[in-house]
Amino acid sequence: MLKIHPFMKALAVALALTGTAQAADLQTAPAQAAALQGRTGFDGVVEAVRQTVVAAQTPGAVVELNVKAGDHVKAGQLLLRIDARAADQSAAASDAQVLAARAALDAATREFERQKQLFQKKYISQAALDQAESHFKAARAQVAAQAAQAGAARTGAALNIVRAPYAGIVAEVPVQLGDMAMPGRTLLSLYDPGSLRVTAAVPQSLAPRVQADAVRVELPGLPAAQQWPQAARVQVLPTVDAAT
Repeated sequence: MLKIHPFMKALAVALALTGTAQAADLQTAPAQAAALQGRTGFDGVVEAVRQTVVAAQTPGAVVELNVKAGDHVKAGQLLLRIDARAADQSAAASDAQVLAARAALDAATREFERQKQLFQKKYISQAALDQAESHFKAARAQVAAQAAQAGAARTGAALNIVRAPYAGIVAEVPVQLGDMAMPGRTLLSLYDPGSLRVTAAVPQSLAPRVQADAVRVELPGLPAAQQWPQAARVQVLPTVDAAT
């Protein structure tokens, strides 16, 4: 039976880093606090607050790949494209069906107006007028249905183009040109280096002493001027240490 001992807490530290461009190349690294007098150090992990894994939503071959791991990208930048010929053809067919439905609606509208005039002159029966109105309403509904289908087809075609959701750095690209993308398969991952956090396990007895102005984080992999970033915010989260 697992013994739960609530003597460990997770410490999340948000870092306010300057010189983001240099710090961005450090994707994930262990953070160690210095053994200063009167202080206790704990190992932690540095990670981006905002990280995104981009997965395929439609099947198709990867026909364009514009980035690699470590590349800086801008928001909206084209990263990858999946073969969209079948989707484009489906969208074009749907647009053609919309045009045909609108032409049928125009004809039904003219016929309905003509039948109304004949009815006013008592040349046709109420049943004939009702039939013309029914054809008009059916044609109008068909236009709406075809337009919705065309919109869905265009949306599906747009899913073959992958753009950066925000400015950041590409962390991983597990696909290559020619690979087959399937719904759910990871295409790439990226992160925003502008906001980082350090997560470390701290004994419960020390948790009350953890404050933003008292926490110092050492990042050995950065230049000397950036090895000691100031914590912008500290959050203590209760958690269970499975080892105890």
